[in-house]
Amino acid sequence: MSRSSVLLAPVTGRCVDLNTVPDEMFSTRAMGDGVAFVYDGDTIVSPCNGEVSVVANTKHAVGLTTDDGLELLIHIGVDTVSLNGQGFQSLVKLGDKVKVGTPLLKVDRKFLDGQGVNLITSMVVTNEDELEEQRICEVDRDVVAGKTSVIEYVGSKQPEPEPAKKGGKKMKHQQLCDTIIQNIGGKSNVISVTHCVTRLRFKLQDESKANTETLKNTKGVLQIIQSGGQYQVVVGTQVDEIYKDLCQIGGFSSEESASAAPVKEEKSGNPISQFLITMTGIFNPLLSLLMASGMIKAILVLLTVLGVLDKESGTYTILYGMGDALFYFFPIVVGWSAAKRFGLKEIYGIVIGGVLTYPTLVALSSGDALYTVFTGTPFESEVYTSFLGIPVILPSAGYASSVIPAILIVFFASILFKFFQAHLPAMLRNFFTPFLTLLITMPVGFLVIGPIAIFIQGILTSLISLVIGINTGLAGLLIGTFWTILVLFGLHMPVIMMFQLNIVTQGYDNINPLIFAGALANMGACLGVYLRTRDADERRNLLIPSFVSAFFGISEPALYGVLIPRRKLLATTLLSAGVGGMIAGFGGATLWNMSTSGPLGLPGFINPAGIDGGFISLCIGAVAAFVLATIAGYVFGGSKDATTLQLGDR
Repeated sequence: MSRSSVLLAPVTGRCVDLNTVPDEMFSTRAMGDGVAFVYDGDTIVSPCNGEVSVVANTKHAVGLTTDDGLELLIHIGVDTVSLNGQGFQSLVKLGDKVKVGTPLLKVDRKFLDGQGVNLITSMVVTNEDELEEQRICEVDRDVVAGKTSVIEYVGSKQPEPEPAKKGGKKMKHQQLCDTIIQNIGGKSNVISVTHCVTRLRFKLQDESKANTETLKNTKGVLQIIQSGGQYQVVVGTQVDEIYKDLCQIGGFSSEESASAAPVKEEKSGNPISQFLITMTGIFNPLLSLLMASGMIKAILVLLTVLGVLDKESGTYTILYGMGDALFYFFPIVVGWSAAKRFGLKEIYGIVIGGVLTYPTLVALSSGDALYTVFTGTPFESEVYTSFLGIPVILPSAGYASSVIPAILIVFFASILFKFFQAHLPAMLRNFFTPFLTLLITMPVGFLVIGPIAIFIQGILTSLISLVIGINTGLAGLLIGTFWTILVLFGLHMPVIMMFQLNIVTQGYDNINPLIFAGALANMGACLGVYLRTRDADERRNLLIPSFVSAFFGISEPALYGVLIPRRKLLATTLLSAGVGGMIAGFGGATLWNMSTSGPLGLPGFINPAGIDGGFISLCIGAVAAFVLATIAGYVFGGSKDATTLQLGDR
């Protein structure tokens, strides 16, 4: 092979066939031909002399262009884009000149192994059709970084492309962009366009207008992928340049598209999986503040129980506001995150959450009801006000601290927003899209979406009373298992009211003990994952705060940060709590005085006549839940579910 150049191994390890990569974008060679590597080291070096042409924002991929025209992409691991840069360190920047052996990026083996990440690394030539010749060397052999040849080639047979020109003259990627726009149904068919490391991601009004086969056969287009509501055109490592030309040629706003573009994942046929994936995506941005707020509330509980701090003091009030604000105004922050998730501008989610927590509206449900509807049925509800003569049913505590109603209302708003953006004339969108979206969304939220959640609460309250009447042990298993789910959906308040009513009218309550073990199960799950994971950051920043918060009866950090991202652990932790509730139920555990949640609330379960069998059974159930959940955390807590990680380009 005369006049040939070579690409050397970027790592020391084993060179393997690209077919072995568990990612169809590489195994099918849609990105280009090349090789893959399995290795034990932590540094990836340059396999050639050239210039850095791509550095992924998520640090898991780097592209190089050699002096003789070859373009290649080095992609680390499978589904690593979803880690958002965690575990990777870029050692070069765009435009850097590199030589063989120059360190390009570094991986944190300890962290990534703890996440269960497959670090098989692909190295592909993305412009092989522009080369005179290319040959893949022998695979399934040991290689040495910067020394062993893995690909031989003869440089570009194409003349250097003209640089982009100004003043309306032809741009570098003019022909490709014109072809793409024409074959996706034209400019008017595009709602938004964004890009990732290798793909142009279009949101189209009507995907049937796209000429997919024509685009697949277009020079410069590597693959077409239709997934998650996006029409994805894979163009390789020059995507950033192509995207800029595309936006200029098509008149697309890159900033608007990026801000309104939802994070997409591969769709699954399992509704439960899709729900958990969506919830994970919504709550991930909130985890740090959830930890901080939970810790502040937990410390306050401890200080008041020990008598160090008076609840009537100004210090307590200010600290409580700091810790409780996030939870009280949860619809606002959840609205912001849900809007981002559903492809709606974040300000819409913030405003929707603000309406749900607006003090005047929240105060309505604390006053006297106008009348009651659906009397004598599980749907019995009090009406506090009306809208255009239609009765408005509100939760007893308003929508403050709620989760699911806010998410569903934002989802509905995202549908309306996209509809108006697609069908209103451009000159009317700036005003009428937000005006009509809010004008329709909030009445539907208060009149339809919110009441549906309230009706579900009524059904659950009736079911709980029915099950307890049949058998307290069985009730403990069911209520203990599903209590965390009720909290997740914001459907737990009616049950809490039943606790309080029983204490006031009977002097005791036998429902609350059935959920006591839940806090212990959450603590056990956190401990099990702590023992299993080797990620020091996750231990310090997530697991320890979640454990402490659960100890004080605050379940949100453990629920959203530890359990939901791990479906098997979520299921087994819930079942562990159910086993604890069943033991407490069969033993006749009773709540005699309202107390704080978590282990610190144990004194409230002591019979005024002295410790009895009910209290002992409560403690046994709590210990059983803790032990079972700890085992489950160790067994299932090694890494987060792969489906929750598929949030972007691979």
